[in-house]
Amino acid sequence: MELREIVTRTERIWIADGIVHCVVLPTATHTLEDAHENSRAVDELAEGRRLPMLLDTRASRGLDREARLYYVRPEAAERLAALAMLIDSQIGRMFGSFYTNVHRPPFPLRLFNSEGDALVWLKEQVV
Repeated sequence: MELREIVTRTERIWIADGIVHCVVLPTATHTLEDAHENSRAVDELAEGRRLPMLLDTRASRGLDREARLYYVRPEAAERLAALAMLIDSQIGRMFGSFYTNVHRPPFPLRLFNSEGDALVWLKEQVV
């Protein structure tokens, strides 16, 4: 089966083995418009399924406040079973911890340095 992916201004998105993969591109800060576009792309690929997501933020330039709030709105839990966020620095860990503690996502979220560990955890979340 051919892998289908969607590339937006800020992310490369595809589904493999029942997991949504999003790789943040090294572009400008994500805006609310980008958040809407990325969410539409995930919805299109997921075809109504509620799936776990691996989000590789290692090239991220950040999110503006409106985009952060949009990604953790209560309705996000209707589409997202769990979120594993890949980070590669202490600053990324601080940002991720702040994000999860302040905004309280409506789905399980963990930060990882290893893609393998993140995938194992995501598979455990979907039982």
